[in-house]
Amino acid sequence: MAQKKKNKRRRRQFQQKVILSVLLVIIIGLIGVLGYQMQKNEKKQTDGNASASSSVSSSSLVGDSSAPISDSSPEEEITPTPEPVQQISSDDLNSQHALLVRESDLAEMMNLGGDERIYPASMTKIMTALLTIENLPDLNETITVPEDIFEELTAQDASVAGFNPYEQPTVRDLLYGVLLPSGADACETLARAVGGSEEGFVAMMNQKAEELGLTNTHFENCTGLHNDNHYSTCRDIAVLMSECLKSDTFREIVTREVYTTEATASHPEGITLYDTMLHRFTSYEMSTTLENGAVIEGGKTGFTDEAGQCLVSFAEYGGEEYILVTAEAMTDSGSAVDSIADASTVYGRLQ
Repeated sequence: MAQKKKNKRRRRQFQQKVILSVLLVIIIGLIGVLGYQMQKNEKKQTDGNASASSSVSSSSLVGDSSAPISDSSPEEEITPTPEPVQQISSDDLNSQHALLVRESDLAEMMNLGGDERIYPASMTKIMTALLTIENLPDLNETITVPEDIFEELTAQDASVAGFNPYEQPTVRDLLYGVLLPSGADACETLARAVGGSEEGFVAMMNQKAEELGLTNTHFENCTGLHNDNHYSTCRDIAVLMSECLKSDTFREIVTREVYTTEATASHPEGITLYDTMLHRFTSYEMSTTLENGAVIEGGKTGFTDEAGQCLVSFAEYGGEEYILVTAEAMTDSGSAVDSIADASTVYGRLQ
């Protein structure tokens, strides 16, 4: 009897342990479910807030009437102020027209009738050189000098480089002939090679002038020999020179004081060519390096009775380049140095 009671008590204790174990498992499960549910609710709340924030932001972007309107206006784009340039006096010049600009941005530094019409004379030849460089890239190509150009050039007393009829100089030698001694024979030869005829080349010159925005320029020939309808302004010539200076070939030629062409049958020892502007500095014992440190690097002179002395030149000072165009220094000689003196005066005033 006692043993039965003892067994019964053991069974009860075992059942109680089983029940407690089951209850513990259930409680742990409930706690896990509750935690998962709480995390889920927190995530929903977070996503909802983010969605609401995005909605507000979107409505602001599209101009939702429910979004608050800001009183502040969009920031205006600030245009950088151009670097100021020194203003140079045009007092005491021989030339009736003069324009000085900073080459990098063509900022005007001096203007003496720089937008008035002038006759450019041989300053025209920088356009002839530019079109040649653009259209005849092989500088070693040889071109035959036409025989029929010389009668008219002689009649007009045009300056020549010294090439002979039927001679076959290179494009390079002809370019030096154009820019150093201002040779009309070289100009006419290249004009025909590039344009098929001088008329065709002149049409290309005027087209190029239009492309460059030279609205006050018109060409009638490739040499600058006088024609009432062949005109420009100091400003247009300055813009043209700036374009020319982008060419390394042009720079190399126009800054050379002396050059000898390659040997040909007509000239077995070549032709020695002197740059008109730089040679005058030397001949008149003038220096291209001025007292203020400016260095006159190169340029192209011009002269006719109607145009007077003209000069387009460029100089370096303080790490910047400058272009000066002068016209109508009314001397009675193309060999005078009035335009050269004006260049020295103007560039010498840089500081």
